[in-house]
Amino acid sequence: MTSNELKHQAKTQEWGLATQDYRSSGLSVREWCRQQGITPTTYYRWEREVLSDIGRKDAEGRSGSTFVELPAPQPLRNNSERTATLNIGSSGIDLYQEMGPELLRTLVELLRQC
Repeated sequence: MTSNELKHQAKTQEWGLATQDYRSSGLSVREWCRQQGITPTTYYRWEREVLSDIGRKDAEGRSGSTFVELPAPQPLRNNSERTATLNIGSSGIDLYQEMGPELLRTLVELLRQC
């Protein structure tokens, strides 16, 4: 694998985490992107890339549920915005004030399945 391919793979993993952060934020794409200092166009381009990468891996016969250990990402949010951290078993999620109760219930159910 070339260095450019490795860089792209790392960037795709970083944006996979960013996509998860957006989806759990309860914000609109426009508002989330404004808070992160990026354009919605950039977000959507990388979201397509992440989803395309998942599709390629599935097509190669790999499960979409494969878990790998990744280095700790640089936080996209200012830690002072975090309200609390919820840990269930060995999994955890940071909670933010703008999270609604329905999203919180969904996240707790997902964590229990881990």
